[in-house]
Amino acid sequence: MKPNKKSATPAPKNKSSSGLGLDNTIDLSRYLRDDDVHSHGDQRPMELDLSLIDEDPHQPRTEFNEELLQEMAQTIRARGVKNPISVHKNASQEGRFIINDGARRYRASKIAGKKTIPAFLDSDFTKIDQIIVNAHHETFTPREWAVLIDQEKKQGKNQAQIAEDLGKSRAFITQHAKLLTLPDPISQVFNSGRCTDATSLNELAVMRERDPKEVDAWLSDENMPITRGTVKQLREFLHNKHEQPDENNEEIAPIESAVAIAREKRPAETDPNKLRKAIVQVQHEGRAARLLLNRRPSAQGLAWLKYDDDGTEFETTLDRVKLVAVLEA
Repeated sequence: MKPNKKSATPAPKNKSSSGLGLDNTIDLSRYLRDDDVHSHGDQRPMELDLSLIDEDPHQPRTEFNEELLQEMAQTIRARGVKNPISVHKNASQEGRFIINDGARRYRASKIAGKKTIPAFLDSDFTKIDQIIVNAHHETFTPREWAVLIDQEKKQGKNQAQIAEDLGKSRAFITQHAKLLTLPDPISQVFNSGRCTDATSLNELAVMRERDPKEVDAWLSDENMPITRGTVKQLREFLHNKHEQPDENNEEIAPIESAVAIAREKRPAETDPNKLRKAIVQVQHEGRAARLLLNRRPSAQGLAWLKYDDDGTEFETTLDRVKLVAVLEA
C-alpha cells in the first residue's frame, strides 16, 4: 500500500512578517525539542500522517518524562512542530515509516491531537547515528547507557570500539556496563532510583566484595543518602577498620558502626539556625540535580545545574527547575 499523497506532502514555507506581532514571539517548541537540528541540505520536510509512523523498537531511549511530553504537547498545539523529525521507510511494511530521531515530538504531537507531523526522509541514518543523537542529550539516563552498551557488546563490539563510536571514555563505558551486573542489594538501590550514579554504585560493589555485611547494613538505612560524599565516608571508615581493628568492639552490630561514620564526620554547629554551606537540591526533567551556586549564569532567568546521577553540568532556564530542598553540605 502506497502512502496517501495528502499524508506525505512537502510542508509549506513559513511566511515572514514584519512588525512586532505574534509572528515575532519566541517559539518555545524550538527549546523543547528532544534532538539537535541536523542539516538536510536543500531537502524540504514532508507532512507525514502520524498513523503511518512507527517508533523504532530498538532505539536506545527507553524513558520518557511525562511532564515534559505534556509541556511539549501544549506548545505544539499553539505553534506546531518547528523542528521536523527524521524517518526512514519501513522495509517490512510498504507505505509506513520508522522514526530515526524525534520520538518525543512524535508522542507529544499525538497528545496534542495532531494528525500530521513535518518529517525529513533520511535513509542513511544508522543505528550509531541514532545512539549519538540520543546519548549526548542531558536526559539520557544511566540505565539507558547501560542497556545501550550491553546491546553493542552483544553485537560483538569491544569496549574500545563502543567508546569510539559513542565519543565516550573507556572508563565511562566500563562503569556503565557494570550497572547491569551489580550484586542484588546494590542492584535494588539502582532499580529503585535511590541512587543512579555509576561511580558510587560501582564503588559500593567493590567494597561489598570485602565487607558484605557492613555495606548491606549501611544500605539498609533508608534515611542514609547515597551520594559520592557518603560513599567516600563509608570507604574511609572501612579502610580504617581494617587498618586498626578494635579488639574490644568486635561484636558491634554492622549497622551501628557503618552508619555512625556519616554522623561522626559532621562537626558541631555553632548556630543551629545558620547554614555553613548550602546545597540546593532541585529536579530537572524528572532527574535529581543540584544548583551550582559558584557558576555565573549567562543571563537572568538561567542557572547552572549538576545532575546527581552522572555529574553532567549544564545551563537551563529556571522555569524548568523544581526546588526540592535546601540542605547543609
